[in-house]
Amino acid sequence: MAKKEEEAKQANPLGMSGDPKIEAVKQLIFGENMQQYDSEFNEIKALIKKTRTEIETELNETRDALNKLINQTKDSLTNEIRDLRSDMNKKVTQLRADMDESVADLDDRKLNRKLLGTLLQEMGKQIAE
Repeated sequence: MAKKEEEAKQANPLGMSGDPKIEAVKQLIFGENMQQYDSEFNEIKALIKKTRTEIETELNETRDALNKLINQTKDSLTNEIRDLRSDMNKKVTQLRADMDESVADLDDRKLNRKLLGTLLQEMGKQIAE
């Protein structure tokens, strides 16, 4: 029995029965308002569907733009890190070369503590720069 009622609802989604007497009573009670309400509900449903589609589209576009920005930022930071690493390696290599040169100079000269202190201070200044 419930199955028949369900099939009847599917056949008439607005709840209208096939009985002409009931239809006549509904028409008397609601008149043209029922059709107007039905029309307004359909318009509202269409508007909701359209708005939802627009929001989903905008959300997808925003997500794609954010992903693109994240990837660009990641690539930029990766390049910056690579450049900084390269610069640091160059500076370390140069400092080692300078230190080796200074050590060689010290070997050539007699070890003078005052001169050694001055050289170490200069190397400290270069490292700090």
